[in-house]
Amino acid sequence: MFPILSAVLATLLVGTVLTFLSGKSARWVALATSFVFLAEVAYLLLQFPGWAGFAGGVPQFADGESYAWIHLGWLQVNYTLGIDGISLVLLVLTAILQLATVVYSWGETKKPAAWFGLLLLTCLGCVGVFVALDVLLFFLFWEAVLVPMFFIIGYWGGPRRRYAAIKFFVYTHVASIVMLVGLLALVFYSHATSFDYASVYAAAPSLSVVTQAFLFLSLFFGFGVKFPIVPFHTWLPDAHVEAPTGGSVLLAGLLLKLGGYGLIRWAVFVLPNGFHEVQPVLFVVAFASIAWGSVVSLAQRDLKRMVAFSSINHMGIVLLAIAVGSSLGLLAAVLLMFAHGIVSALLFMSSGSVHHTFGTRDIASVGGITPRTPVLATMIMIGSLASLGLPWLISFPAEFTALLATWDRLAYWVLLPLGILVVTAAFYIWMMQRMLFGPEKGIPESAHDLPAYETVGMGILAAAAIVFGVLPFLLVNLITASPIRVFPGV
Repeated sequence: MFPILSAVLATLLVGTVLTFLSGKSARWVALATSFVFLAEVAYLLLQFPGWAGFAGGVPQFADGESYAWIHLGWLQVNYTLGIDGISLVLLVLTAILQLATVVYSWGETKKPAAWFGLLLLTCLGCVGVFVALDVLLFFLFWEAVLVPMFFIIGYWGGPRRRYAAIKFFVYTHVASIVMLVGLLALVFYSHATSFDYASVYAAAPSLSVVTQAFLFLSLFFGFGVKFPIVPFHTWLPDAHVEAPTGGSVLLAGLLLKLGGYGLIRWAVFVLPNGFHEVQPVLFVVAFASIAWGSVVSLAQRDLKRMVAFSSINHMGIVLLAIAVGSSLGLLAAVLLMFAHGIVSALLFMSSGSVHHTFGTRDIASVGGITPRTPVLATMIMIGSLASLGLPWLISFPAEFTALLATWDRLAYWVLLPLGILVVTAAFYIWMMQRMLFGPEKGIPESAHDLPAYETVGMGILAAAAIVFGVLPFLLVNLITASPIRVFPGV
């Protein structure tokens, strides 16, 4: 069997190295790598066999590869890869965002080889996280993502870029250490025969409920800081505001999804008894994140900062869907992660273009931009309407499914996230009314509409938001080809 997943990683690795070495031609190498990566993901989609079920009580993954790596007595670490519907959906998201970010960043002139190389390196780490099925391999890819993002923020960011980069690194690295301790404790306490996911999954049921609960909480903290969850969210607004546009796109579109994916794959599936014990904690944190992110967004004047805080709100809904503990809830959580990845990327690109065009991101300082910049205004409107959950756009089926799953589990508590969605609609409509319509305000004579490369980059995301909003079954059929079926519900 051809090792297609290793080929995907090799494509990104070789493309990254060549991009770093290509000088002024780096953007072309990055673009070629992105197209090859997209083609490989398309191949994975076309030949994906669907959910194979369980063998010996262990979930089966497609395109599996496993090679001996570090075998030293009790230390049995393998290079093990595989995908199911959840990881394949996130690979599709990664391929779309990588291509859109490379195209959008086409005009980057500040050390372009380093810039495009770091973009590809970030995506390489994310792909590794989504396909790794060994504890140590998973953790190595998880940590590898921090390095390129640290330099992207710290070198290409805004005036407070160093502070934001260090804060991002410290928060996420400390959380990673706690996560690693939890994963290692899971392996050792369960007496798993190796670090492979299958071995850990099979051995974990032997743990007591109390042990599972403590291990789940350690993993929840490690993965939750990357979400991020309240009160460990404070690194996110600083990182987003100071990061360059391409960095914000990957940070919101991909890095936040690592937390949700890790929580589902390595905690919810592996430690179901511990998950049920700590469900009340998850609900409290989810409701707090939903409310805080939405209310604080309403008070923002900086467009980029508003989108950053709205990410906390949306990832809170993801956590709520996970906490429900049903197959419908997990389906909603993955749908929401994909939707947020596309929509937040489009909104961060829009805020970057607003700053490039008008010299400010202050919502109150710019108004009536639609006649002068109709394409930019259209992109802002598509992203905003998708984010607030307008039907026929990508967030609607995801949020509707999440609310339906919440109703099944919590009944009238669903009114809380439903009410918060009204606040979400309020701050997006308020922003659009002030910036897009009304009399012209704060528009310099030199203002012009989007350049072609920014239009194409944002157009890719806008098209994805519409296509998957109209045809959500394209994602649903993939997500259900995963272990979510072991949970009650559809």
